[in-house]
Amino acid sequence: MKAKRGLALLMVAGIAVLLSLVGYFGFASVAAALAAVGWGLFLIPLFHLVPLLLSSLGWQALHFSTWPSPIAVFLRARWIRESIDGLLPVGQVGGELIGARMLTKHGAKASAAVAGCIVDLTMEVVSQFFFGLVGLGLLVARHGYSGPVYWLIVGVCVAAPALLGFVLAQRWGLFKLVERGLESLAQWLGLDSLGQMTGLHDAIAAIHRDRRGLAVSFMWHFSSWVIGAGEIWLALHFMGQPADFGTALILESLGQAVRSAAFVVPGAFGVQEVGFVVLGAILGLDPEVGLAVSLVKRVRDLALGLPGLLAWQLAEGHTLMRWLKSGSSPTGRRQGE
Repeated sequence: MKAKRGLALLMVAGIAVLLSLVGYFGFASVAAALAAVGWGLFLIPLFHLVPLLLSSLGWQALHFSTWPSPIAVFLRARWIRESIDGLLPVGQVGGELIGARMLTKHGAKASAAVAGCIVDLTMEVVSQFFFGLVGLGLLVARHGYSGPVYWLIVGVCVAAPALLGFVLAQRWGLFKLVERGLESLAQWLGLDSLGQMTGLHDAIAAIHRDRRGLAVSFMWHFSSWVIGAGEIWLALHFMGQPADFGTALILESLGQAVRSAAFVVPGAFGVQEVGFVVLGAILGLDPEVGLAVSLVKRVRDLALGLPGLLAWQLAEGHTLMRWLKSGSSPTGRRQGE
């Protein structure tokens, strides 16, 4: 309960920062920049379906040799994962575990489903790291080593060893030590259908041995990041800002890097907005424009996320019905225990 309350408080604090930024730069100015997007607010969520599909293909590629399943299964689970991560105060791990639960509903073993989510997250983060390097390289080429750029480079230098350590930990058996922790977390989130996590390390090792699957997954995820920059370009285009795709790529790559660095804040509320304002200023955009671009992404999250949360609840409906019929709670205990 304390962890849930802490995440909720971080989310509320982030939203307060977001609203403070809107007030500081002027509600009318930010609203005018956002309104200039017009019908693009409907087009951009539709466009996001393309990177969503590419990310789903990256996830599916990791299961070719262990649990082949249609892309529709992964696409639906990915949609729900993103909806939970973007809108609920559960943290990134919560979304991954619920995504794994979606796979178990289609016949995947719990250990294989969780292992796939862990390695998929790894491939997503690794590809994002290289995507960030591309954006940082473009930024340095265009604007040199100014103060903010220098700190972005420092951030990359700090992130690289941590990312390498996470990858090596999967190969060296660290997840043998965290199987019990994941079991406890699954129970905390009410996901007992994931079952026992025994064999999680072996399942992760099996995925890592499929080097072709890893390479294909990386390719799809990297493509998803690059195509995702099209959302920024569309937003700037509809606002009437003279921005090329390179500018959009810099904003997307480094903005997503800032968002990922703030993983402890659900949805990176407030942090994402600060990142876009600062990056936009470096690229010559007015602060209200940078803030409006971030809000366009928030509108996209709501447009796709709210139906995603509804789909998740409908998927869980039959579990609740079994609970009501059997008199057992979703965690497997009898009511009243």
